[in-house]
Amino acid sequence: MSEFPQRVLFTIPAYAPFVGGAQTFAAAMACRLAADGVRVTVLTTTARQADNFWRPPGAEDASLPLTAEIDGVRVVRLPIGYPWPAPYMFGVLRRLGHRLPRTGLPSSLQKRLLSQMSRFVPPLGALQSTVDRLVADSDLVHVIDATWDGLFATAGHAASATAKPLVATPLVHTGSDVISAHFSMPHQQDLYRRADAVVALTSAEKDWLTAQGVAADHVHVLPMGVDDAPVDVDLGAVNAFRRRHELGEPLIAFVGAATFDKGAFTLVHAVNELLRRGRSVWLACAGPQQAQLAHLINDVPAADRERLRRRIRLLGIVDETTKQTLLASSAVLALPSRVDAFGIVLLEAWRQGLPVVAAQVGGLVDIVQPGQNGLLVPFGDADALADALATLFDDPVWAQRLGAAGRCAVQDHYSWDRTYDTLFQLFRSLRRTGEAAQVRSAAVDGARRQGRSRHG
Repeated sequence: MSEFPQRVLFTIPAYAPFVGGAQTFAAAMACRLAADGVRVTVLTTTARQADNFWRPPGAEDASLPLTAEIDGVRVVRLPIGYPWPAPYMFGVLRRLGHRLPRTGLPSSLQKRLLSQMSRFVPPLGALQSTVDRLVADSDLVHVIDATWDGLFATAGHAASATAKPLVATPLVHTGSDVISAHFSMPHQQDLYRRADAVVALTSAEKDWLTAQGVAADHVHVLPMGVDDAPVDVDLGAVNAFRRRHELGEPLIAFVGAATFDKGAFTLVHAVNELLRRGRSVWLACAGPQQAQLAHLINDVPAADRERLRRRIRLLGIVDETTKQTLLASSAVLALPSRVDAFGIVLLEAWRQGLPVVAAQVGGLVDIVQPGQNGLLVPFGDADALADALATLFDDPVWAQRLGAAGRCAVQDHYSWDRTYDTLFQLFRSLRRTGEAAQVRSAAVDGARRQGRSRHG
C-alpha cells in the first residue's frame, strides 16, 4: 500500500461559500492535498451562514448543490432539516446535554444519549448512510469543528468502528468555561480520546485537551496561517473605499461575526466611549450576523445613537478583496473575542503591518504578545478596550512597530504551507499505523468467523 493515504475524507459543519476561520483552514489543507494528487472529499452541510443551522435560508439565497468540485476537492453537502422546535432545537439540545452529567446516569448511557442527540445538531438528511459510505471509501478521516457536532461525532465514531485513522480538530474555544462547555460533553471527550491524533491550534487548546484526558503525545499543535504571497492594496483602492463608505481617520477594523461573544458589542461601547471623550474615530465591521449589532446601536440613548450611526459602518459579508482593502484602510484591527480558537484575522492584519488589540482569553493569548506585537484587554471591558485603542492612536510610531513585529511573526511562524507540511507528515505517520490496525482488525474478524463456524 502507499505510504500516504490516497483517499482523505474531511468533515466540517460548513464549507465555502460559508466564511470563517475553520472553513479557511479546511480549504487550505484540502486544496493542497488535492494538488498533491490525493483524492479529497469534504462532507459538509448546505449552510451558507451561521443562521442556516437553525433557520432556513431566505428566498434570496441560492441553494447550494449537494455535490460539487471546488479547486479539485469533491464537496458533498447534506441538507439541513428544520423540524419542530426549529429555530430553538440547538438551544434545547445543548441545555439537555449540559444537564445530563447532573442526572447521575451511568457514563456509558450518557455517551449513548449524547451521541444520539448530536445527530440533530443540526438535523441532517441521510447522515448515517452517507457517513458510512464515505468513511468506507477513505483511507483517513479528519473531522473538524465540534461546535455543531452531528458530523463530527458521527464520522468520528464511524472511523473508529472501521479502524480508519482518525484525526480530530475540535477548534475549542477556551476563552470561558461557559463557552468551552460546548466542547467538553462526555461523548465529545470520548471521541477526542479515541482519535489517533488531535490537532490543537494553540498551546492553550492543547492544555485544555490534555485536561480532558487526551494523551499529550496524541495532541499536535498546528497553527493557522496565511498564504505566503504579499497583499498588494494600492492607495487608490484605499481612497476609493474610504470615499464610498464616508470614512475618516483613524479607522478601526472589525472582521468576524458581529456578536456579543466575538466582542463586537464591547467594541461598539468602546467606540462610544472614545467619542464621548471627544476623539474622532470610525469603525467598520465586516462579517455576518450584523442585525444584532444594528439593534444594539438602535437601543443606546438618543445622543449616543446618532453619533454612533455617523461613525460606524456595517459592511456585512464582504469578498476577499474588500476585506483586504478594509484592513489596508485601517489604523488598527480589534478582535476582543472569547470564541476564537485561533483568530486568523490577526494574521491577515499583521500581514499588512496593522497593530491589533485582542481579548486576553484562550488561544489569542498564545498569539499576541502584549507590547511586542499587539495589545490584550479583558473580554467585555469596554473602557479597557477604549484605553488600548487610544494608546495606539496617540503613539502612531509605536503602533507601527507593533504592526511590523506582527508581520515578522507571520513570516516566521504562520504560513499555510508550513502548517500543511506538518499535517502531511502527521497523515503519513497515521497511514502506517492505520494499515497495521486494519490488518489486526481483519485478523480478529477472521478469527471470530472461524470460531463461529466451528461452533455452528
